[in-house]
Amino acid sequence: MPNPTLRIAFLVSCAGVLFGYGITSIAGVLDTLSPLFSLDLRETQFLVFVLVAACFAGAAAAGPVSLRWGRRPAMAAATLASACAYGFLLSAPTLTGLIAARVLAGLSIGLYSMVVPMYAAETAQAARRGAVVALFQLAITGGILLSYGLGLWLDAADQWSLVLGAGLAPSALAALGLAALPESPRWLAARGRREEAARAAARLGLAGEWLAAAEPATAIRPGLRQGRVLGVLILCSALFILQNLSGIDGILYYAPQIFKGLGFSAGSAALGATFGLGLANFLATLASVVLVDRLGRRRLWIGGSAVMAVGLAAVIFAARDGSPWLGLVGLCLYILAFAVSLGPLPYVLMSELFPSALREKGIAAASAVSWLFNALIALTFLSIVETVGLDGAMLLFLVVCLLSLLLGIRFLPETRHVSLEAIESRVLEGLPLRELGVGQEASRV
Repeated sequence: MPNPTLRIAFLVSCAGVLFGYGITSIAGVLDTLSPLFSLDLRETQFLVFVLVAACFAGAAAAGPVSLRWGRRPAMAAATLASACAYGFLLSAPTLTGLIAARVLAGLSIGLYSMVVPMYAAETAQAARRGAVVALFQLAITGGILLSYGLGLWLDAADQWSLVLGAGLAPSALAALGLAALPESPRWLAARGRREEAARAAARLGLAGEWLAAAEPATAIRPGLRQGRVLGVLILCSALFILQNLSGIDGILYYAPQIFKGLGFSAGSAALGATFGLGLANFLATLASVVLVDRLGRRRLWIGGSAVMAVGLAAVIFAARDGSPWLGLVGLCLYILAFAVSLGPLPYVLMSELFPSALREKGIAAASAVSWLFNALIALTFLSIVETVGLDGAMLLFLVVCLLSLLLGIRFLPETRHVSLEAIESRVLEGLPLRELGVGQEASRV
């Protein structure tokens, strides 16, 4: 793989598959694990929640780790933890061992969720940066599809450990991908290691667009209240809060239970509908990799939020009228829209908007906020459905989608094809959030 963009894309893909597989592989085996370990509703939710809570801890730790030791060591630690977790899951552990392995897997996913998009943004060429970072979300959906497919194909009652432990394979591939890439030249330059940074930039094909602008950018040491830095932190955190509260986590974690609630029979019918949802998610995210650098971030966010609300409205009618196929169509429409908007764009925008001197801390804070609300949904979704019904839960998610639409119209900037250094300059100048990606460089595309 001589092309540096392909090497970066390979690593991003492996990490994304591990992310998606890890968070959803439990969905296809919950109906097996609950009776196997005698779990009630709250204990079942806790088994889902414990991995997401560990993701929060991993994302919170990712900033200090990647800031002090670098992006590659942080990703190496995540890859090692992932391999150990999935290797142990293959042994069909006890409930205590299962929880411990999910904690370890969650720590690795939390590290990946923050470091990989940041590394991709810092090492990819500007013209391809949006697509490369969006590839992370595509790979997440690929991992989700893989987990649903294995859950449908394998006999979960006898092979649940294989369904949960199959993430060992992409862990090994991630290690190979990491070995073929250098440290981020922007991180090296920020540490005063200019010669190493120059060599890394040359290996990545960045010398022409990066080295000339690197010195002024790395010399800046902004504070949280300088320019529009605080606004960027609030915006990126809000994007992730909306992403999680829009309902995606509850739908992905508990899809078989949702489809049973809509009227599909338990077992293969519910799992088959779940696999169809995962396939729609993957195909739409594939389209987003192309669209994010053509249509731009802002258009996709606004349009996607509106269509997600329409899809959830269809699910509400289906739940009230007992129309399972309308519910499936509505959920597929919701997933299709999510996959080109609220799915990839928070990762793309957070990796672009934070100034270089605050990038680790800012992205870590936004990622941690994301996992905090993700964990909240994982821990409460079944209880919410039990309390207000499936239609009531979907109505809450619909309201969040409408709030997402309003935020996109009012605050979201367009950053496609704008260099990180140009965006950073506008953030530090204190331009309004809407104008952070607007300028002569952006107007040429």
